[in-house]
Amino acid sequence: MKLRPMQISKASLFLSGIRQSSPFSLSRSATTTAARRPHCPSHVSSMMSTFANAKPTPPLYTAINPNYTNDDAAESSSLKYTPLPSIAPLVDEARQIYSTRITHSHDFRMEQLRGIEKLVQENSEELSAAIAKDLGQGPMYCEAFELSHVLTRSRYAQSHLKEWMATKRTPTPFPVNLNIPVHSELAPNPRGVALIITPWNLPIQLTLNPLIDALSAGNVCVLKMSERSVHCTKLFTDLFASGKYVDSRVVKVVNGGAEESTELLKQRVDVISYTGGGQVGRIVASAAAKQLIPVLLELGGKNPVFVTKNAHIPSAALRVAWGKISANTGQMCICPDFCLVDESVKEEFTNELFKVMDRLYPVSTYEDGGDVGKMITVQHAERVVGLLDSTCNVIYGGKHHNVKERFVAPTVVEATADSKVMKEEIFGPILAIVTVPSLDGAIEFFTEHYTAKAEHPLALYIFSKSKEEQKRIMAAVPSGTCGVNEVIKQAGNHFLPFGGVGTSGMGAYYGKYGFDFFSHYRGTLVGNNYSTLKWDPSVWLVNPPFNQKKLFAFRCVGKVQLILDKLKSIIPVAKVVVPIGFASVCFFNPNVLDALLELNLKTIFKWVSQMM
Repeated sequence: MKLRPMQISKASLFLSGIRQSSPFSLSRSATTTAARRPHCPSHVSSMMSTFANAKPTPPLYTAINPNYTNDDAAESSSLKYTPLPSIAPLVDEARQIYSTRITHSHDFRMEQLRGIEKLVQENSEELSAAIAKDLGQGPMYCEAFELSHVLTRSRYAQSHLKEWMATKRTPTPFPVNLNIPVHSELAPNPRGVALIITPWNLPIQLTLNPLIDALSAGNVCVLKMSERSVHCTKLFTDLFASGKYVDSRVVKVVNGGAEESTELLKQRVDVISYTGGGQVGRIVASAAAKQLIPVLLELGGKNPVFVTKNAHIPSAALRVAWGKISANTGQMCICPDFCLVDESVKEEFTNELFKVMDRLYPVSTYEDGGDVGKMITVQHAERVVGLLDSTCNVIYGGKHHNVKERFVAPTVVEATADSKVMKEEIFGPILAIVTVPSLDGAIEFFTEHYTAKAEHPLALYIFSKSKEEQKRIMAAVPSGTCGVNEVIKQAGNHFLPFGGVGTSGMGAYYGKYGFDFFSHYRGTLVGNNYSTLKWDPSVWLVNPPFNQKKLFAFRCVGKVQLILDKLKSIIPVAKVVVPIGFASVCFFNPNVLDALLELNLKTIFKWVSQMM
């Protein structure tokens, strides 16, 4: 398919993030520059210059699939871009559909959630094949990191949707509660039209998971998937358009590049969810801010691993290796990026790490990729290998890279703060190790080079058996999520919110948190007092004429809540004092207890009169 010439604008930077949705295909030089994932404005001018000379060419698909053929080219070209003139009408149609309120009912939402579950179940083989073509990953990876995650989330939403949608009563404080009877309630309402922009590195779960949240909240969705994961995008486009699994009126797909993305961000939607790189996140946030649109940004960063002297070293080595390599060859936003290792356990940790690497990812499997996987493109492989320069010391691997086949061998390097590998998110199977003298040194290192610059990671990992050390690290290092003696798996728990902080993102979703983000909680006060009588306090106190008596009365009534709050604070003490006091009274006046046991009111009254 012939692509339109590119127009350079802010949206042209959509490929500047390694893991985000790319709105257009680039030549090798352009993608290489984009894959550097710059984090500061100084890169923008050079990137714009590169984009200006870039021409979309078929080799992009060759980079995605090393077994690229003319048949693959024909299949890739079948991913038709949405015509520019039709984008605005498409969003307008989505808004008109939302205005009919068909998405508001519980039954309709449940139907969409069941449809997504059915989509995954009936098309698991096709989805797995698409993952293999786009990312070079096998069926086990697809099942563990993509399909099972979506099925769990969909079923969880179905089982709790009625509870989430329910209107809940909330307290009504003074002076609002003067108008008795009155009550307050909180009800979740759909935001409206949701724009969901998804990346290439987890093209199934990062497309369907936010879609589950948005549909469960009753929104109409406009979906922009990455054309870099062309096979997954094409498959989803066809499945959604069929109307077999979800209502095609409430899930609309826009495919395209820079021009389409630019046009899409110009449209008035009610909420935006974006998963990708920080540079593009700023562009999306800026476009949203111009129209006061709430936005969820799930970005990334350099995720540190703290390995303290109290860590269980074999366990730490196994989990770090697995999280770095098996998790899409390091191409995940929550992969371990570098380790801060206490010097007292550094040798033991590296030795264990090498043993694990040799056992799980033997060199003999490198030729066909084995369980390592491949980079998304040749250009990305070149970028990752390019991080291995004289500023770091390779202590494992680094000798079997095959960039043309998009293969980067598992590699471990010793690094310092000045190493090139420590200047940007690696996003590949290279693990940097920084030796620190102590836990204090590790915290100081991260604070000086990252926290002090407001560069907060999406994930923080801690390996230590000491609860005190765990608390110290978590208190010192801000992060979106955290794993203690584990990696990656915190993102699979839909009972926890998933999202970044600072440069790693804003907002959170997953499960109930995703429903909450895609909903607007409207507070409502319901009054049932229709009195207009002057002696009614709710009428007399708050209506003119005002005078000192009313002011005094208003202040006195306002202190009632303060008195009640103080009484609540002594309830725990009263639970102890009252029984002791009662036991003492019964000890000195046995007739009291006898009277209570006999329920003899006459005796009780007689005893009371004697006491008085």
